[in-house]
Amino acid sequence: MDNVTVWGSLLLMAAGLGFVLFLIKLTVPRIFRNVLDHYGRRLELAEQIMNTRRAPREWVVKPMAQLEAEDDPARRARIQARAARLCIRRLQAVIKFMRQANAFDAPETKRTVLAALRRILKTWEADGWDALEPDPNYVLLRDRRPEDPAPGGEAQSG
Repeated sequence: MDNVTVWGSLLLMAAGLGFVLFLIKLTVPRIFRNVLDHYGRRLELAEQIMNTRRAPREWVVKPMAQLEAEDDPARRARIQARAARLCIRRLQAVIKFMRQANAFDAPETKRTVLAALRRILKTWEADGWDALEPDPNYVLLRDRRPEDPAPGGEAQSG
């Protein structure tokens, strides 16, 4: 082999390696952003559930639309029962996530949060739809403006 072929091969390998590194640089931040968004969303759901003691609005959008369109009491009861079961399963998933997550600064905080979520779960299981119908006026802590009042007896921070 002559020098031109060797240098050409090295140049081609360097260009391929550069392309692979470029692809890694593009995809890794996107993957981390998606993971952090998912993790943050679970924490927001836990916050919302603990503050309102009710299901998040996005969990019951479809059943609420079905309820508005339905006049038959028996069908309404079935829709409510199905929505309650779905919300209970989702709350169980949030509790499992919070139990496994390393998102707490102290073990006492983790125990307190898990105990509060379990109490809410028991209430939902006992009372069904009436206990979990969402609060339409709730605003997440990160979305609140300083002049907004604290919802539902929640203590003001600051």
